[in-house]
Amino acid sequence: MDEGWLCWDVRRNAPRLNCRKWRMKHDYWLAGSYERRLVEDMVRREFNASYSLQGKVMVVHRAPKPSPDAALALELFADGVRLGVVEYRLGEGWRLHPSGGLASLLHSTGVQVVEAESSGRRVKGKKVRVSGDVHGAKWVILDLGRHVGVGRVIDADGRVVKVKDVVPKGFKPLQASSSSIVVDVNRDIVEEAVEEASVFLEKATGRVTGSIAVSYSGGADSTATLMLAGRVIDPGRLIVVYVDTGMDLPGVKEYSMRVLGRLGVNPYVVSSGLDPLAEIASRGLPTRENRWCTRILKLEPLRRFYSEHGVKLVIEGARSRESSGRAATPRIGENPLIPGVIRVLPIKHWSRLLVQLYLISEGVELNPLYDEGFTRLGCILCPAMHPHELELSFSKHREWFTMLEERTGLTLRDIVEAFYSVKHVNGPGGI
Repeated sequence: MDEGWLCWDVRRNAPRLNCRKWRMKHDYWLAGSYERRLVEDMVRREFNASYSLQGKVMVVHRAPKPSPDAALALELFADGVRLGVVEYRLGEGWRLHPSGGLASLLHSTGVQVVEAESSGRRVKGKKVRVSGDVHGAKWVILDLGRHVGVGRVIDADGRVVKVKDVVPKGFKPLQASSSSIVVDVNRDIVEEAVEEASVFLEKATGRVTGSIAVSYSGGADSTATLMLAGRVIDPGRLIVVYVDTGMDLPGVKEYSMRVLGRLGVNPYVVSSGLDPLAEIASRGLPTRENRWCTRILKLEPLRRFYSEHGVKLVIEGARSRESSGRAATPRIGENPLIPGVIRVLPIKHWSRLLVQLYLISEGVELNPLYDEGFTRLGCILCPAMHPHELELSFSKHREWFTMLEERTGLTLRDIVEAFYSVKHVNGPGGI
């Protein structure tokens, strides 16, 4: 099972689950292209240094926010070290909080460092004076004798920095790696998790007569759930249903049909029949407190479908690590919004990383939208989006947002205020 711990197989440059070094309290996953480029760009911006993650694996952990202004924080691991944290702030974009491990990696590549008047591990958390000009720098890498540190510039004129982290010198970038190597490193854990989920499904569905449904969305979780269901349930009893909300992210439905075709599944495609823009004009924007869009565009079509087809049990891909609400959802229980239908959650205790490894081990492609920076796949506009996902959606689908404004009068400013309860702030690199 996925115990929420991680360490690193340095020889193969791959993360190892259930190995007690770093605690993963929240969801974690293999980084996509967007996240790897983000780290490379931020290292280049902060340290004028080149650090390549191409051809390597990086793990991202949704971390506690390092400041009250942070809308999202991601903890990063690669090359056998904790690289630090990036946080997203509304109106400002991404910020890097580098670790000593990253400083040691960069030091080994010959990046410019400054010498501190004090040295050794004991300077961590203290203010020290440094040699050299630090004007224009936010972070500097410190030469501390046998150690290397990373410090935040707090007084450029006085050449004073506050040391945030200190580690020994000598960390070096490791060899190239790949997701298939990560699968090999964790194959025993993946197989154990698949076996446990399969046994759970057999017991949960064993006494059910009639059809059993899988709610499929095209995301990694529902894809893994569908594959698990296919292992233990007779194909003649399995119904796969996809809900077209009318405002899905472009590419989600196409990917879904492609994967289902590869699996030999002919799905039912249902919809509310409503115009989402007309509903927004009438009801106002959905919010995290009032997600009417989920009720009428997704759950109501499902409720009708289940009723028409006599479905009494549905298998879904919800996981505890996604949110506190899903953590509180029982593994077997009734969805109060679809009464009379039992909901079964076989991957409830899996991390997103474990889901990824299962799909990769089965040769199933991950949805390309993950590589673009989306962490969850749903609608073009969703109150559950993280702010950077709204920024991505807005930048990639301007025509849809223009149409939204023309028909409802709602601007990006209105969306930000409704979704995140803050006033819109214009700033470089952030909505």
